[in-house]
Amino acid sequence: MRASKMNISTLREDPSEAEIASHRLLLRGGYLHKSGAGLYLYAPLLKRVLDKVARIVADEIASTGGLEIVMPILQEQALWEASGRWETYQASRTMLTVRDRGGMVFGLAPTAEEVVTDYAAHVVKSHKQLPVTFFQQHTKFRDEIRPRFGLMRVKEFIMMDAYSFHSSDESLDATYQAMRAAYDRAFRRLGLEAFAVEADSGAIGGSGSHEFMVAADVGEDTILYCPESGYAANVERAIGTVPAAANWDTAPAAPIITPTPGVGTIEQVVEYLRAHGHPSIMPAHLVKTVLFVAKTAAGSHSVAACVRGDRSLNEVKLTNALSRLLAAEGPILLLRPMQADEVRDATGADPGFAGPVKGLKVSRCLADRTLEGSTRMVTGANLTDHHILGFAIAHDAGVPVIFDDLVTIVPGDACPQSGNPLQGKRGIEVGHVFKLGTKYSQAMKAEFTGADQKLHPFVMGCYGIGTSRVVAAAVEQHHDADGICWPCAIAPYHCVVVPTKSGDAAVEQAAETIYRELAAQGIEAVIDDRDVKPGVKFKDWDLLGIPFRVVCGRGITEGLVEFKARCGAVENIPVSSAVATVVERVRAAIAG
Repeated sequence: MRASKMNISTLREDPSEAEIASHRLLLRGGYLHKSGAGLYLYAPLLKRVLDKVARIVADEIASTGGLEIVMPILQEQALWEASGRWETYQASRTMLTVRDRGGMVFGLAPTAEEVVTDYAAHVVKSHKQLPVTFFQQHTKFRDEIRPRFGLMRVKEFIMMDAYSFHSSDESLDATYQAMRAAYDRAFRRLGLEAFAVEADSGAIGGSGSHEFMVAADVGEDTILYCPESGYAANVERAIGTVPAAANWDTAPAAPIITPTPGVGTIEQVVEYLRAHGHPSIMPAHLVKTVLFVAKTAAGSHSVAACVRGDRSLNEVKLTNALSRLLAAEGPILLLRPMQADEVRDATGADPGFAGPVKGLKVSRCLADRTLEGSTRMVTGANLTDHHILGFAIAHDAGVPVIFDDLVTIVPGDACPQSGNPLQGKRGIEVGHVFKLGTKYSQAMKAEFTGADQKLHPFVMGCYGIGTSRVVAAAVEQHHDADGICWPCAIAPYHCVVVPTKSGDAAVEQAAETIYRELAAQGIEAVIDDRDVKPGVKFKDWDLLGIPFRVVCGRGITEGLVEFKARCGAVENIPVSSAVATVVERVRAAIAG
């Protein structure tokens, strides 16, 4: 490819809306063009990167036996109603919907479990056809509330989604492990340092899932891990042992209602009590009670969730706990904090004075397990400007309490396997694998004939890789002050040949010869034949991140060219060995 024909359009300054490296550099390099909020045009260079990512991903999924298909982006409402997910996605407003001229309602695909389950029900009839996996790489739509960070969080994106169908849980387990291994291989080939962590299944559902994360400072996910045991989990899923609270030596032995005028937050209560005879009290001695409204298809529920005052409530864990309690009513469609007037109705007090004691009017009260054996705590009295001191939830609660895992685990909490302190790091989710079980097949009556000649619902798995998000993750892991440093396997081109002396016949001839011979060797090369200064060329190629560069300049008279890896030092090598050097380095870089 000749650079003069590539319509290269780079920016010297960072775009004002770009907050992270991948967004900034992809816009500056002309890889992306913002078409609207959360909507991007993929320019020619980025299309080449995406195609390479897609090929590697498809190759590894196919190696597990996956069969590639293409499913429609428009999906009928009836399919989603059959699975029971239509109301969930409408309540969360994740799915964009449209009507055709006949008035039929369609959703723009955020995922494709319903469509592929319907397909499998029609084409897979016997256990002899199982297991089977179908996958695609296609556009998805999710109505993000706040699109940001370029390709990290958008409304429209490209995703590989695969779905496996089985006759047994054992068969699903085998494919699940095969897929995890395929993901490991794919991310290594893509040049990414990725790792698997336990994760929450979210709206997809199922009995278990793992996320594949790319470590990055700008990652939106917090990962907790233990180097010794190998335990790793997303913060939404992580479990661990919370350190016991220190002793509160002035705590009353029995519950006492105590005036606490104008102090409603944990910090205010602690400060007030320290000033009024309790100098050793700490946030860990308080019960934090947060009030919610949970909605299911059957109606609304008022919910109280209690955690220790020094800990944060994990709303994902709360949602999962409620889902188990209200399983007969279907999924939790919405979980939101109570508004001030709702808090007053539930407690009879102003916000800030709620507690799991007499006067609390909720349909469900859940508490974290760290509170189960706690004694001599402080809790809201459901009375404005009052708290109860010396409270023990096990025998002083005024409502039935269900204990569950509700807190957010943080670095320093003990690993559930080794007992050592957990460590934390940020990560970008680039892949997810789920064990769906029979959630969709039972709901949609997707069945096969088993060896016993009876009908059985498919046991299913689901697997996704964010093809377009992988691109952003790669830039986050591979960039420097000058621009992108693409892994060779997904770089838009492998090598650029740069003649620096315009009009010098020997320089131009050497550059042309090297360029043509590289192409003949299967190396994707660019020759920069633009009529611009060498400094402009070098800045552009550093920004664009092409892995290798051959510079033909003044050294040609001595039979030398400059060879440089994108993040390496300049080497002066003979013109005669330039092609062989590039070929060797490119093949080694792609092989990893």
